[in-house]
Parts: sequence; C-alpha cells; structure tokens
Amino acid sequence: MEPRSPGQPAWKWQVLSLLSLCGWGWVSGQIRYSVVEESELGTVVGNVAQDLSLKVADLLGRRLRLGSAESRRYFAVSLASGTLLVNEKIDRESLCGASSGCVLPVQVVIETPLELFRLEVEILDLNDNSPSFPIAQRTVRIAESATVAARFPLESAQDPDVGTNTVSSYRLSPSPYFSLDVKKLKDGKLFPELVLEQALDREDKREHHLVLTAIDGGNPARSGTAQITVVVVDINDNAPVFDQSVYKVSLPENTPVGTLLIQLNATDPDEGPSGEVQYSFAVHTSDSVRKLFDLDPPTGAVRVQGAVDFEEAGFYEIHLRARDRGFPEMEGHCVLQVEVEDVNDNSPEVLLTSLVNPVPENTPLETVVGLFNVRDRDSGANGEVSLGIASNLPFKIKSFENHYALITRDKLDRESVSQYTIELTARDEGSPSLTTETTILLNISDVNDNTPSFSQTSYNAFLSENSPPGSLLCTVSASDPDEGENSRLTYSIAGSEIEDAPASSFVHINPDNGNVYAQRTFDFELLQVLQIPVAVQDSGSPPHSSNVTVYVFILDQNDNAPVILHPVTGRPVAAPQRIPQSVPAGYLVTKVTAVDADSGHNAWLSYSLLPQSTDPSLFRVAPYTGEIWTARGFQDTDLAAQKIVVLVKDNGDPALSCTVTLMVSLEDKASEENSKSRDFLTNPKEKPDLTLYLIIALVAVSMVSLVTFIVLSAKCLRKGDRHSCYCLSNSPSRDIFKHSSPKLQLNTDGTLKYMEVTLRSTDSQSQCYRTCFSPGSDRSDFTFMRPMSCPPPSALAMETDTFLSGTNTSNESGQNSTDLCYTAATSAHGLVLVLLSRSSAQIRYAIPEELTRGAFVGNIAKDLGTDVAKLAAANLQVLSDSDSQYFSVNVNTGIIVVNDRIDRERLCGQNLRCFLHLKLAIENPVEFYRIEVEILDINDNPPAFPSSEITLQIYELASLGARFPIHQAQDLDVGSNALQTYHLSANENFNLNVKARADGSKFPELVLERALDREHRAVHHLVLTAEDGGSPPRSSKTRIAVQVLDANDNHPVFDKSSYQARLVENSPSGTLVIKLNATDVDEGPNGEVRYSLGSHNSEALRRIFSIDDQTGEIRVQGNLDFEEASVYEIEVEAKDMGSPTMEEHCSVTVEVTDVNDNPPEVVLTSFSSFLSEDAPPGTVVAVIHVKDRDSGEHGKVQCHLPRSLPFKLRKDFEHQYSLLTSQELDRESVFQYNVTISASDLGIPSLSRYTVLSITVADINDNTPQFERASYDVVLKENNQVGEILVTVSATDPDLDQNSRLSYSVLSSPGKGPATDPSAYISINPTSGQVSAKLPFDYEQTTYFQFQVEVSDGGSPALSSRTVVHVFVTDQNDNAPGIQFPLTGKDSIVQLRIPRSTSPQALITKITAVDLDSGRNAWLSYHLMQATDPRLFGVALRSGEIRTTRALQEQDAATQELSLVVKDSGEPPMSTSVTVLVLLEENAPEAFLGLSAHAAESESVPRLTLYLIISLATISALSLVALVGLGVRCVRRDARATVGCCVKADTLRVPPNTLLGHVQPSQRDATVDVQVTATAPPAPGYRSCFSPVSDISEFMFMKPSVSHGNGSGNSPPDRSCSTEVSSLKVPGHCPQLTPPCDLQRVWLGPCGPKAPDAL
Repeated sequence: MEPRSPGQPAWKWQVLSLLSLCGWGWVSGQIRYSVVEESELGTVVGNVAQDLSLKVADLLGRRLRLGSAESRRYFAVSLASGTLLVNEKIDRESLCGASSGCVLPVQVVIETPLELFRLEVEILDLNDNSPSFPIAQRTVRIAESATVAARFPLESAQDPDVGTNTVSSYRLSPSPYFSLDVKKLKDGKLFPELVLEQALDREDKREHHLVLTAIDGGNPARSGTAQITVVVVDINDNAPVFDQSVYKVSLPENTPVGTLLIQLNATDPDEGPSGEVQYSFAVHTSDSVRKLFDLDPPTGAVRVQGAVDFEEAGFYEIHLRARDRGFPEMEGHCVLQVEVEDVNDNSPEVLLTSLVNPVPENTPLETVVGLFNVRDRDSGANGEVSLGIASNLPFKIKSFENHYALITRDKLDRESVSQYTIELTARDEGSPSLTTETTILLNISDVNDNTPSFSQTSYNAFLSENSPPGSLLCTVSASDPDEGENSRLTYSIAGSEIEDAPASSFVHINPDNGNVYAQRTFDFELLQVLQIPVAVQDSGSPPHSSNVTVYVFILDQNDNAPVILHPVTGRPVAAPQRIPQSVPAGYLVTKVTAVDADSGHNAWLSYSLLPQSTDPSLFRVAPYTGEIWTARGFQDTDLAAQKIVVLVKDNGDPALSCTVTLMVSLEDKASEENSKSRDFLTNPKEKPDLTLYLIIALVAVSMVSLVTFIVLSAKCLRKGDRHSCYCLSNSPSRDIFKHSSPKLQLNTDGTLKYMEVTLRSTDSQSQCYRTCFSPGSDRSDFTFMRPMSCPPPSALAMETDTFLSGTNTSNESGQNSTDLCYTAATSAHGLVLVLLSRSSAQIRYAIPEELTRGAFVGNIAKDLGTDVAKLAAANLQVLSDSDSQYFSVNVNTGIIVVNDRIDRERLCGQNLRCFLHLKLAIENPVEFYRIEVEILDINDNPPAFPSSEITLQIYELASLGARFPIHQAQDLDVGSNALQTYHLSANENFNLNVKARADGSKFPELVLERALDREHRAVHHLVLTAEDGGSPPRSSKTRIAVQVLDANDNHPVFDKSSYQARLVENSPSGTLVIKLNATDVDEGPNGEVRYSLGSHNSEALRRIFSIDDQTGEIRVQGNLDFEEASVYEIEVEAKDMGSPTMEEHCSVTVEVTDVNDNPPEVVLTSFSSFLSEDAPPGTVVAVIHVKDRDSGEHGKVQCHLPRSLPFKLRKDFEHQYSLLTSQELDRESVFQYNVTISASDLGIPSLSRYTVLSITVADINDNTPQFERASYDVVLKENNQVGEILVTVSATDPDLDQNSRLSYSVLSSPGKGPATDPSAYISINPTSGQVSAKLPFDYEQTTYFQFQVEVSDGGSPALSSRTVVHVFVTDQNDNAPGIQFPLTGKDSIVQLRIPRSTSPQALITKITAVDLDSGRNAWLSYHLMQATDPRLFGVALRSGEIRTTRALQEQDAATQELSLVVKDSGEPPMSTSVTVLVLLEENAPEAFLGLSAHAAESESVPRLTLYLIISLATISALSLVALVGLGVRCVRRDARATVGCCVKADTLRVPPNTLLGHVQPSQRDATVDVQVTATAPPAPGYRSCFSPVSDISEFMFMKPSVSHGNGSGNSPPDRSCSTEVSSLKVPGHCPQLTPPCDLQRVWLGPCGPKAPDAL
C-alpha cells in the first residue's frame, strides 16, 4: 500500500510528524495511516520501518513489537519487511458507531534500546449497511374521531453508515387517508410523520395497511422498508339495544332457586369495552324484586333466587337495563313482566294462644291446659284445617272454628310420666294435603303425695370400741319419688334421748346425706348394743316422714390387760410362800388367779413361767389354770429363797400381759400342805366372809333395781298410751258426726296415735273448720282454728292417706298438716279453665286511620243482640293473640273504642285494603267472636322522592332522543290518594316522558331533545314535581343537576413548537433543563396531559435526559459530557388521558458548554511488580503513559512521586515517564512499597489522578537464624513421663519462605550419659523445637546435665546458630522409709522380752529407719498405731525410741503387741510399718471377784372391801333416785289422763254402711283411716286431729273446709276406702271399747279391758 496525499484516495502513506528525544537511548515519534473498513487480512497499512528510519535487518535484534493489546488485535508488524498489516477484519460501525471520524491508536515498541512510537490509523467508511427500521411491522392506533391533518410520528430508520451513506429520504405507499411529512433535525437526522388527510370510520374500514421506505445516499443507494398497520380505534357512540322492549313470562310459585326465567339479549355495534354489554336492574326495580330474582351481568340470564309466593304478589314488572363498558357508558332499557301461578304451597300454622306449663299432677279432668289458633294462608279447601293429637295421651282436643283447646282426659301422675311431648298435627283439605306438626313439651308439676321410704327395714352398724369420735357408723338412705322441695329429704334422730342420755351425746346424723357419726368413744364393757331411731322427712307441704331403727353393735377390742386376783399384788413383791424342802415333785405350791375385763378371745388367759425366775427348772405352771407345781424334788444345792416370775397373757391381738413375782422360801421344819388344796387366801388379816357378803349384796341390789326400773317404765309408758283418750263435747249438732270422716292412726302396739275427723256442712256457703287435738300436750288443748277451702270430690280423693309398706311407719305431723285444695277458676298462668261450648260469630267495622284515642268503633252488645248486663256477667275478655293493643272494650257498656294510634301505612303498607282483627271470648256460656275492623286510608302522606337532589351524567355526544330514567317518587297512600303525575321545569335540551306500569305506578324519564355541548354549558339545572290525586292534592319536588360529560375531541397544544436551552457539562443529576407547557381544553382524563420523550430520541439521549410526565420538566439524569456531544436535540410529545388518546409534539435544542472536567489518565505501558532486594540503583521498574481528553492547557499533564520513597521519575517525552530505583533496597526493612504516582493537568482548577503501584521486594538469604535466648534452664521432676516436653527452643530468621524455614537438632559429643550423649535421653522436633524426654530421670542418679541445640535455615547457602540447654532434675517422694534396726523378718515382727519390774520411762528399744529421698521427703516420724495397752508404752516422734509410760502391773497382759508406723514428710507421704511383741517374763497372781444380788421384798394389802362398799352405796343411791323420778312421772300422766271431752253417746252414732276404713297391721305402727260419709245434708262440721307426739299443744288447729257437691249438694262416698267397718280388723289384744265415765264420751286411746266401746 502506497502513502496517499490529502487529495488522493486511500492506499498511500502519509507521515504527519516525527519527534525524536535523545537520552538514555529513548526515541519517540507519531505517524497516521488510513485504511478502508472490511479490508482483507494481510492488507498493508504502511511501512513502519521506512517511516521510522529503521533498518529491516535490525528489527529482529532490537525486538520490534506492538505495545497495546488493541494494537495487536487489529494489526501486526512483519519483521521481515517492516510493514504494518491488517490482522483482523475491521468494522467501523462497531468501533466508532455513528461518529464521523474513526481513528485507532497503535503503539510500536523497540526494546533495545527502548523506543516508543505512537501511530494513528483512520478507518474509512464503506456503504455496506442498508437503512433499517427498529420494528419491521408497526401498528399505529388512531381513534376514529381523530381530526383531519392530525400528525402521528413514525419511528426513524437507522443506518450505521455515516456521511452521504446514511438515510437521506422517506417514501410512503399511496393512500387516500394518509400522507407523509419528513422533518429534519439540526444534527441532520430525518424523521417521518403520518398526516391524516381524510376522516376515519371504523365501521367502514377497521385497518389501513401502509409501506414506509427509507433510502440512503450511497452509490449505489440502499433502502429499507417497514409495514405500518393503522388500526382505527373505536369510540363509544352506540348504545346497547334489546331484542324486545317488553318481555313476558309466567312461572308457578315456589319455583326452585336457580330456575332460569328468561335469557335476555342486547347488542352493541361498538367493539372492545364499548361493545361489551353488562345487564343490571334499572333504578325503578324495587328491593323486593331484587331479592326474588337474580340477573347475571355478563349473560343477561334472569334466574329465581328467592321464594316466589303467589300470596305475596301475583305479578311482577321488572325494569332492566343493558350498559356497555365504554366511556362514557351508554345503556338501553326493557321491561320484563312476570306472572306468578298459584299452587297449594302453604302449610297450616299453629299459633299458641296460651298454655299452662307446668300442669299440676292433681289437675281435675276436663281442665283446659292450652288454647291454640290454627290458620292457613291458602283459601278454599286448601285453607280448611283440622287439628289433632295422639290418642294415647291423657289429653284431648276440642275445637270451635279455628280455635282449639287442649284439655285433660285422664288423671295425671308425675311419678309415672313427668313430661309429655304432645305433637299437634294440623292438616289442611288441599290436594295434596299439607300438614304441620308442632311439638309441645308439657311438664307435670309435682305435689307432695309420696312418703319417703328407707332402702332397708333396719340398719346394722358395727363399731369397734375406743374408736375416735366422728367415726362413720353407717349411712341411712331414703328415697322420695317426688321432685324438688317435695323430694328434698332431711334426716334426724327421732328421739331426744338414748339410754336416758341426750341423743346428741351418742351419735350425730348428717341431715343431708344420712351419714351417722359417733359423738363419743364407746366402751364395749359398758355398752354392747345401741338402738338409734332415725327419721327422714321431706320438704313438701304438708311434709311426710318415715322412721327406721339403726342398731349399733359395739365390737370388743383387746384394751384391758389381765389383772392378778391372787396372790394380792398390792406390794411390789408378794409375801414369801413357805414350803418344806422335802416336798416331792408335783407338789402344788400355789395358784395364780387373774381375770380380764375383755370378752371372747380377748379374755382367754394363759400362764407361763419367765426365765427371770431363780431356777426355772424347779417349778412348772399350768398354762390355763395358773397352778404352780414343783417340777422335781429339792436338792441341797438349791437356794433357800426361790423367786418365781409368772407371766399372765390374754389371747388378744396384740396380746396384753402382766407379771406377778412369787417368793418361795424352803424350810426344813415347815409343815407340808396338801398338794391338792384350793385355798389361796394368803392374807390372814382379811375377812373373807365380809367380802363375800358385800359382793352378794351388791349383785342383789343391782338386780332388784334393774328389774323394778324396767317394770315401772313399761307400766308407765303403757299407761300413758292407754290414757291418751279424748272426747268431743259441745257438738253443734247431733248430726255432725253423721257427716264426718274420722281418720285413725295406730302405733305398733295397737295404741292410737291420733284421730282426724272432718265435719262438713250441708250448705255450700257454710264455713267448715278443722280442729286438731293432741294427747301429748301438757299446756294447751285448743291451738288455732282458721277457715279452709273445701276441695272438690276429685280433690278430696287425693286427701285420703295412702298406706305405706310394712317396713316403714307413716307419720304425718299435725302442726304442718294442710289440705291440697284446687279451685276450678284459675291456674298458675291465669288460664281460664272452662268447659267449652261451640259458639262463634263475626262482626265487621270500618274506621279511618289516625283516629284519636277513645274514638268510637262499634257497640258489640248491640250488634250481638245481647244485654249489657248479661255481657258483663259472662266475663267478656279480649284474647291475647288478636290486635288487642289498638282497641279496648268497655264491659259495662259493650262499646269498642280506639286504644292506640292506628297508622294504615305502617300496618298494611301498599295493600289496598287493611284489616285489624279483635278476638273476644265469653265464659258462660263459652262463645268466641271475631271482629274485623277495616282501616280506611286518608291523604296524609305527600309523594316523596328518595332524594331532594338528583345528579345525572350525560355524555356530550349522546344522540338525540336518548332516554334517562329518574327515581320515581313514593306515596304511602293508596287509591286516589296515591301519586298521579309529574311536571318538569322549562328548558331547551330536555323533555319529560312518564311511563305507567301494570300495577299502576308511574316513573319519569328525561328525553334529550337538543344536542349537548359541554364547552358551551357544563351543567343543566332542572326541577321535577310529583303530584298525587288527593283532595286537596299533595306534591313534592326534587332538583335534577345534569352534568355533561366531556368527550376527548381536543389534542394538547404546546406554548411553542420548539424550545432552546443551554447547560454546562457535568451538570448534576436532577438539574432542570427546561419546563414545557401543553394545554388541553378538555376536562377530566381528556384534559390531563402526560409528557414523554418521542420515539425518535436515541437510547443514549434517554439515558442523559428525563422528563416528568405530569409537569413537563426536563432534567438531567445522566452524565452530560461536552467531549461526547456539544448539542442535543430532544423530541417531546404530549398525550392526553382520553380514550382514544390524542397527542402533540415539539423539539428542545440543548447546547452544552465545555469545562475542564476530565482528569489525566495514567496508563502502564510496562511494569514489574517484583524487584530483588539486591537490585542496583537506576533499575527501571515501570514505563508510564499519561493523557488528558481536555485540550490546551487542560490537556498538559505533570507527574510526581513522594520524596520518601527509594524511587524517582524520569520524563522520557511529552506523555511518557519511567519509574527508576534511586537507592539500594532491603526487604527485611521494607518488603513492599506502594508507590503513588500523581498526575495533574494545568487547568484551572487543576484536576489530578492518582495511581498506586504495589512493588514487592524479593528476598535473598542474607540473615542468620537467631535464638530467642542465649541459654535455656529446665527444671524437671524425676520419674517424668516418657515423651514429656522439657522445653521448646525457638529461633527466628527475618528472611522469607525457604530462607526462613528453620530446622532444629541436638549436638552430641563422645561419651555416655546425658551430658555427653544427650540423644539417648532426649529428642528434639526439627520443625517446632520441642525437646522431649525419651526415658524417665532418677534424681538419685542424675541431678543435672546440659546439651547444645543447633538451628539452620533453608537458604542457599544455609546459615546456622547454637544455644545451650541446662536441665535440673528435682527430687520426688518416691521411696518409702526402710527399717534399719531392729532387723525384722518377712512378717515385720520383732520380739522383745522385758521383766515386769521394768520402771517407768525405761527404754525398751529404738526403731531406726532411713529414706533414700532428700529434703522434706526424707524427714521421718514414728507413730504408735495400735497396742495391747496403749497407756503402757510410748514412742518418740523423731527418734523412734520406745519407752514404758508407767510401771508394769500384775494384770497387764504377758504379751504386749505394738504396731508402729514410720512415715516420711513427702506429699503424699509414704510409710513403713513394724510390729513389736513385748513379752513380760514374770507372771502376776490371778484375782476373782464375787457378785451377789439381793431382792427386797414387800407386800401390800389390797382394798377390795373398801371398793365393794363404795360400789354398793353408789348403786343403791342411783337406783333410788331413778325409781322416784319414774314414779312421779307416772303419777302426773295418770292424773292428766282423767281429763277429756264429753258428748252424748247418740251424738257419735254412725249411720250404717257409711263408715269405711283401712287397716294395715304390722309389727310396727299401723294406720286406721275412717271415712264417714253423710247421707243427708250435713250441718257445719269440724275436723279434729290428735297427735301423740306433741308435748306442747293438744288442739292443733281448726280450719274451715268448703264442701264440694256434685250439683245436688250431696257428696258421693269416698271410694278410696275399700273396707267396710264390719270387716275392719283390729289387733287381737283390743276386744272392745267401753265408755269409762258417766257422760257418754268417745275415748280414743289404746285398747284394753277397761276401754269404752265408742263404736
């Protein structure tokens, strides 16, 4: 390739400049070449050798090469020819982009000597690229409402070529709707715009297809095309249209939810959201319709979603609308008419009017329990209802019209059934028939008609004696079938005294659970059986009670030890028993007699002889009799005084015992006694006859007193019962007792407990009384009398006393006795209990609403044709289930008046007719009346709009004739008073249209008559008036504000078409460039303007500038560099937010002002980071190239170094420096240098840049290793472990790596021992320097040694040094003391012999021991550990001398064993033991000690006689006092028994066959119930009750009773008494009753031979 001149084409060289610098052999120059892009590999760019004046032959020797990597990538130097060749294809567009000039720098380096040349190669452009669009197929969306001449920017084509080869023109394919306009920017770029020439119509043509062609200016020209599709965007200008304006459907009522009613269809010719139809209910559709029907918005399917009921509404008119989703929304309307077909779908309804719950179990028959009302919303046969219940219930149903009564049919018993589940079945007459079942839970309330009964006839409890107080004896349990308070039981002790003591002192019973507890500790010896009467009583009224007996058996415990009766043990030791020494074996010495207060096994006694006796083999004891016999004959060796110890033990568990000691004295001359004698009275001073007499007297007195007490008690109690007789005198009439009902109750022995007599009067208006007498009263005969209500016959049957089982005793308290009386008038809930009669009537009235309280409605008495007085007597009542709150009835006048304000609209709503119902009931006879009051409407409500102000929004492009529904006014009145018409205020744009529904309601619509223009008038104000048809008419108004919605028909407009701005380069991010302003006359989203950068702006420009889409502010967001571009032309577009959007464009030109903003750049051409520390001064370390993008003074650069570094800079030429060493280096001082090279330009202000070069100094082996210490001292304990570390020697070497890698070794010398041959005793780790022992050292053999350690580095040559280690071995206590004297054998025992005459402190011997250890470890001490007599010998602590401590005595043992221990002072100490046997030569005489024991004997005399006398006196005194008290009580009771009430005998005569009764004999109490029934009209009567349990009052109460007849005044006989008097069975010991006094009286008491016969 030849160099070219400036006016010639390529392929010629051109040398621009050459600069040579002399110094240190460095030369530099600069040359420029040019080459066309895309040249082939090997193309010659220029001859470098020739242009640099170099010889080709020297190029290889001088090592010519290209410096930078970029130079070597694209170019290469041929050393054979010296030419610069193309090494890789060059693409100018990829290297320099759109820049007009493209230059590549090339560096040529000659190393010997060093020369650096800079070359520039310009890359020339070639038209090798065609114009291309970023998007080959682009879619442009234009609204069909876009105005003619509207412009739409298109994307520019891109051509990488520059100059004339870039894009020069555009061309558009022909189209009648669009043309092309090309704009040229200041930088020469072109961008096309599409101009609308004709209005678009989406319905005519949806899309327009165009071709845009871009052509460049090359030769030949190149071109590129893009397909442009113009999509016409739809606007919402069509409203949805239904297929029909009115739809009609019919469906049966109760259609299932989800049933499809109709499928609506509405179409909209628009597309997208403007053509998507959503269905909904119109504003005139009521909430009730919305609840019944569901409309699916997307599909228009109308379905049933609620219960469709013909009875509520038979016709529905539903207003529907279809609305698109465009903006603004447009809608169409239609009407759906639904007719409902009636079916029999209403079940009967059962309404509870009143109910008695709970019902008492003694409720009479035919009693009304509940009232019900039954209704059915259906009509005709479907509305006729019947009500029934199950036949197995004790209830029945009575009906009259739709009213039903639930009455009792059978008697109720709560104990059998406490709750009835009554299912009321209401059935209509429809087909199919519908039924309704209503369940009533009817509870039966309890009355106290059951007596508590115990679970057992008697209870047995077993208690061990001496049990602590509070012990549980047993639990009595009773049950009562009643409930509530009637079944709540209370337990108590029936009697107040037990065994003549208060019952509370013996036992306590828990009143709640029946637990019986002991109150004291019982003694079996005093009391064996305890009988406790327990009573249980319920809490009813009157209460009922029962008794049971609890037998408590006291169990014996072994708590008494045997007591010795003979011999008498009053003294510690009994008097000696003298027997001759010559008695033979089997001789009876004496007999031990003992007793035990316990019983059973606990009192069985056994006798045995204890070893404490003097000679147990001499005597024997009979185990069960206590007789003591001689076991053998006495011998001369036997002691004269023999002690016999006898043990007496019972058979209890645990056993108790006692002992007795007998002294037997053996005498040679004592007379022998008979061996079989049974006389054991050994005390001649006592008088056995007196004692025997006292015992007999004591027993006799006790028995006589006990028998007398029992006889008198029985007689007194029997006599008290026999004299509990009473008579009734002063009777009002002889016929009283003919109509009486006496009730008798007997005790277990046949005695009468009490009698109850009921006297009834013949007249129902008479008073009757109950009189109660008590035979146990000591104070009063007449307690009280009060009136009482007489029960009906059915209730009287309930008063009859029921008989309990034979295991319990019936007991009714007279003080709490009451009758169960029921009235036939009222119950607990105030229900009228009447017998029903079927009678009803209906009356209708009509009144206007809003009448004042008290206004006249009607005269019920007149309309029924009934007298007012009869109406009042018939007890007229208003039933609670009617509309009784609005009316009241005056019973005295029969007039119905208004009781409360009546508002027809609140009661009946929009129903044309409104009725209120009033239900009346008359008791005698029972009749029901239903009164219907029609409420007439008055015009008291004006029409009312839902809101006083209505706002409508209408699109300004809405078509003429469009209709807009308005919420209708509501008028609560009906008929002619309802809403009739609407009126609209005058205006230019709207008219009013009123539509009428099928139900007569009217709703208004606004009709658009003139096109709207929002810019002309944004809001239209109208007034709509609603007027009803009342007289006078009422009206109301509402204000309508019609807001005209804007259409996007205006595009934004900029203030200017182009803007100018100037900025300084490097302006910070966020700097405001300019604020643009564009306005849009539309409102809302159509007038909201959003700014953005146009599509023609490059990505580089978008990275530098940003625009705020709302404010239009353009700000700097990237780096603004003058060197890259000095002028920027920004295209900005403004879009509104309408649909479709409209836009406008403008251009902004930004000029950049240059500043000194580029710091110098430092480039390393050559650099060596490692430098040997022995490098000479002047060594080249690096070659540095500096440059600055600025020009002029700003581009001149200077370099500097810190003065403290051993380096310097040398400037080779203008932009090149060399880094040299200035002095010698030492790595050990500084191993690394961070050289900071600062480059600064000459600009103002000056800019600089720093480059840090890290230079590491390479190490050489120039330092000897050094130990930390000159010598090491080691102190080592003997017996060390093998391998134990003695010391660690450490050396350092300042060199690096291999030069500092150290190795340790131990030096040896000829000889043996640790000092000469240490390697046999120690070893050293060559790496760490740890010295360890190879074997343990012994202080006794070696105490000190030393050795040398050498260390060498790994350098070449290696350097080394030495150190000395001193080892000191310390002693350890590892040797036990050794006995040197005296010499010991294998068993360490030494024997010594000494005479017994040895004096105190005499030296016996000396123990000598040694220890091989040293220091404290060798200090020895001597200790005497054990000795036969430690007080006889002592050993010196330090010397080991053994000396006697006292004189030897005869009693000292002949052999003294001494155990000694020799112990050193080491830690831990070690010891050696030695045993020394000291033998005493001489023997001492033996001595014996005798022991004797003497026992002192004493005797005591018992005091049995005194105890017997005291017992006899005490028992006699107590018996006398008890007999006197019992006698006084019997005398008082006999005197009181003579008092009574007398009446003539014929007064008590009973008519035949009218006295009925019950007798139930048993071993306990029995009850006689006598019922006297009157056969003639009775006179006023009384009931008399007698109770034997009262100690306070005899006459309990007198209570009047009301007689209950059956209509004729006569009561039928009480059939509850099933046994006649003739068959009445009386206990056999009661033969007859005879009068005991002159006046004929009735005596009620125990039966006996002297009892009067009152029957």
